[in-house]
Amino acid sequence: MGKLSYAGEAQRFELDDEVLAHLRLVTVTKLRRGESFPLTVPTDGATSETLWIHASIPIRFEVRDDIELKRPLLVKMMAAASSSNGLDLTDMELAPSIMAPRMPAVA
Repeated sequence: MGKLSYAGEAQRFELDDEVLAHLRLVTVTKLRRGESFPLTVPTDGATSETLWIHASIPIRFEVRDDIELKRPLLVKMMAAASSSNGLDLTDMELAPSIMAPRMPAVA
């Protein structure tokens, strides 16, 4: 699991490395273009939190470097980030590894 730090260390979110690696590229691309966007991330339990991603707000990604990026997922995430609703990581289509139902451990 990787970590996303927002507004310095004020808020930290633990996310799947694959999703976070894709999010990092989307975020860097959008900010390089001078584009802000809303990002919704899952939090503990059944809640989510929406962050405003802007170049003036510190953001940091801690993620493994060996993640293979998938172009179809990048395209979907970029399109979502450019939409009025923003990039929603509670959407199974955009973050399947985060939102996949967890199977209980079998003893």
